[in-house]
Amino acid sequence: MSVITQEQAMSVLIVDDDRHMRESLRDLLATYDMKSTLAEDGQQALEFLAKKHFDLALLDIEMPKINGLQLMKEIFDHYSDTDIIVLSGEASFENARQAMRMGAHDFLNKPCSPSELIGLIHKIAEKKPLKTTNDGKTLTTSVLSNVDKTLLELEALIHNEDLTFANEIINSSPAVAFLWKNISNWPVQFVSENVLNLLGYTAHEFMTGKILYSKLIHQEDLERVIREVVHDNTLTKFKHKPYRMITKSGTTIWVDDSTSIVRDERGNISHYQGIIIDVTEREVANREMHQIHLSLQHIAHHDPLTGLPNRLLLLDRMQQSIKKAQRVKKQLAILYIDLDDFKPINDTLGHAAGDEVLKIVAKRLRNNIRAVDTVARIGGDEFVVLMECVSDIQDVENMAKKLNESLKESIHWENHEVFITSSIGISLSPDDALDVEELMKKSDIAMYQSKKKGRNNYQFYSA
Repeated sequence: MSVITQEQAMSVLIVDDDRHMRESLRDLLATYDMKSTLAEDGQQALEFLAKKHFDLALLDIEMPKINGLQLMKEIFDHYSDTDIIVLSGEASFENARQAMRMGAHDFLNKPCSPSELIGLIHKIAEKKPLKTTNDGKTLTTSVLSNVDKTLLELEALIHNEDLTFANEIINSSPAVAFLWKNISNWPVQFVSENVLNLLGYTAHEFMTGKILYSKLIHQEDLERVIREVVHDNTLTKFKHKPYRMITKSGTTIWVDDSTSIVRDERGNISHYQGIIIDVTEREVANREMHQIHLSLQHIAHHDPLTGLPNRLLLLDRMQQSIKKAQRVKKQLAILYIDLDDFKPINDTLGHAAGDEVLKIVAKRLRNNIRAVDTVARIGGDEFVVLMECVSDIQDVENMAKKLNESLKESIHWENHEVFITSSIGISLSPDDALDVEELMKKSDIAMYQSKKKGRNNYQFYSA
């Protein structure tokens, strides 16, 4: 994936009521020479927009005063040259659908993949440099990739000229021009001769109906491509997200597809015309980079010994869970677990035995919590269970008892039988705190109160 250069750097407005998320996004963008302005809610964002132009806004959905969807409407009404990417922990289909219908460039779940976000921003940045001079001519202030140059030049030609007149120019380019009829399976009415180089089929095979365009689209991408075509009948031009096609030789390629909708005198769609270009090398590189980032992200957010979420990921999930608990008017419980007398295991049997005990403890904790809950390892022999949407405090007590019981069962390592117990401290939100760090602190205090009671026990926080 190309790095956005200083010349392409964009002014970005980050709008999120979570300070940690705002600052994390700012730090990520700073590594790509992008300057960010941080707004803690929609109201503050509008104040910034009134004073300064922003190329891009990164928005949360759930915010006080003015939420993300309301802010989007204000931006599109008054600052239409500002692109929008929605980053939200509220990843419901309805929210995503509404955001996309309103005109968001994309919708990503939090925490999102850094590579995916930077990739989206990179694509927006490549289009942003296009400006109009006083005489109406278009100029570019940054260097676009060869593929994007070709697309921009041919889009201007294809979308404004008869395809047959442009055929000679197109055949000398890497892009293939198509004209599809607006009927089932999109039979091809015209295709440039250079389709042979791209897909291995001749133009004659397409135009005589021997080959249907839709049959060459990878089955895993076909539904999405169709959905993008029929997404909004008011459009005159759209660009598909890259999709895969199967060539005559059976190989898979990735293509960019820029399409225009052509209407008859009654306003009905008569056909589609556009260009496709091979972007396989770029997409394969992007996906390899994405996998690398996913691996790095997993390493950064998980404990290497047990595979459990680490403190960083736990705090992020706690932040989201506190908001959710407030909305649904339920409680959240933090169970801070410390193993009793764990140090003697390392001292007498060695660290290999200690590591094995910790892995078995992690497995027992995972097996005894609810599917909606999170268990994390935050220190040497310290674990935390995050219980979401608690309706009854008795459920928390039952969980604590269950965890105490499961952990005191003996553990066999080589020729040794090891026994451990656990002390659990419990804090509740919103009763004890709404702040993540304060909630952790109080569960830690309760854990020490539990140890003083005799260990192998649990204790709710009390001031």
